[in-house]
Amino acid sequence: MDTNNIKLVKEYLSKLLSGNMEEAFELVADEAVWTIEGSDNVPTVGKRKGKEEIAVYFENFQNNFEPKEFNINHYFETEDIVFVIGDFTHLINKTQKLVRSDWMMEYKVKDEKITSYKILEDSYALYLAFK
Repeated sequence: MDTNNIKLVKEYLSKLLSGNMEEAFELVADEAVWTIEGSDNVPTVGKRKGKEEIAVYFENFQNNFEPKEFNINHYFETEDIVFVIGDFTHLINKTQKLVRSDWMMEYKVKDEKITSYKILEDSYALYLAFK
């Protein structure tokens, strides 16, 4: 049975994946923080605070990646954190290289809003794909 926090993250991802960014952003807190670790040669890497900076992350993603496959396999929760596990295959526009990775996303939720996002993915594969 899904908790309210898992339902919120599922709703956010559903809106995001269907291209409805405006409605997806309604589920994100104004002061949210997005953290993506990895090499500086990957345009989506870095820490972003607030919806304006997070919007830049999504713009960078759309300009640099062509998603080929994106699978969500599991959701689970502990306290105010929702973990989502899956895998992706993306084409890197600049180099025309394919990159594949398993991933785990961490969403923190407070007052029915997403306040934080982190992703663990194969940052070395991304580094090589952009090289």
